Amino acid sequence: MPALKNVSIEATARAWIEVDLSALRRNLRVISECLAGESRLLPMVKANAYGLGMERVVRALTPSRPWGFGVATTEEGRELRRMGWDGRVVVFAPLLPADVPDLLHERLEPAVSGIEALLACAEAAGDAVLSVHLEVDTGMGRLGLGWWDADLWAPDVSRAISTGSIRLSSTLTHFHSAESDREATRLQWERLRSALASMREVGLDPGLIHAANSAAAMLDRDLDADLARPGIYMYGGGDWEPRAAPVVAVRARVLAVRDVPAGTSVSYGATWTAPGPTRLATLAIGYGDGLRRGLSNRGRALIHGEEAPIRGAVCMDTIVVDIGERTDVRRGDVATLLGADGGVNIGLQELADLCDTIDYEILTGWTDRLPRVEIERSETELGAGLSSEALTTIRDGI
Repeated sequence: MPALKNVSIEATARAWIEVDLSALRRNLRVISECLAGESRLLPMVKANAYGLGMERVVRALTPSRPWGFGVATTEEGRELRRMGWDGRVVVFAPLLPADVPDLLHERLEPAVSGIEALLACAEAAGDAVLSVHLEVDTGMGRLGLGWWDADLWAPDVSRAISTGSIRLSSTLTHFHSAESDREATRLQWERLRSALASMREVGLDPGLIHAANSAAAMLDRDLDADLARPGIYMYGGGDWEPRAAPVVAVRARVLAVRDVPAGTSVSYGATWTAPGPTRLATLAIGYGDGLRRGLSNRGRALIHGEEAPIRGAVCMDTIVVDIGERTDVRRGDVATLLGADGGVNIGLQELADLCDTIDYEILTGWTDRLPRVEIERSETELGAGLSSEALTTIRDGI
């Protein structure tokens, strides 16, 4: 079983996040194998790669030779360049004309969602050529040119392209319910195809076509597109077969172990009171680290492969868990808040359900106070969690 390699004691002194790069690569490979035809991958690394660290994720995925990487903002695109990525970068956030010089300088390719934005790009580009990606709204209702009047805007797009300052690299859409409604997804796909037909009728080449996120790539494998944009599955989320290998684990140390009598109240608001004598362990993690307050009196930790329910409110820096009559827990031990400890696992979806949210928000919500620690595993070890021996090594100092 794997242990952490080349990790300083300081990195695991209090609480930390483990990022399993081997699982990340495995999940990307699974998505690639699910795609139809010759579709290539445009992995999404926005929001600091869903909170896991853009630099490490890009470094881990570069050997897979993705078509490019997707980000949300111009600044994220600049960060990709600063870390040495020389390939294609698509910026999906709304574009401001003031961004165009930076986009050109860094060779970033923006998504545009309206004729006004397209013309502003052409004007700002001047004698240069800016590659753009045209977004079509097929039901998301957020951004994009409406599929329903493509016959009206297609000539305008064609005229903007004819200025010579704009190159149309691709046309795309966003599915709103690919994980839960295949009929709606197919309807959006047909709407995109209708818009593409209108573009071609005026002699406009739409470039590459892409629409599929992780869910669509896994569940609707006959979408005949040139690119797919994997996100949540790649990072260990989603609820599809084959199951994603867990990429993220969150660990925290035990700060104290205390025996308390019946009637002892716990944490702010005294929302839990011990019904009898019990043993409590205080863990060095809280909502200041991104552990959601919705887990108060609902969530659990794992210590030495056994469950310890969270008692009372999650504090900014600590939580309290109930270890009952156990005598094997001591100060410095490692508790797991997300991930596996031996044969027991706390998954992303479990945390999302308890907090009435989605796995995306759980992933992106961990704060910078938690160091990100990289681990590598063999294929047979993926998802197994660190061994008890490995966690003991962490407890005693690496």
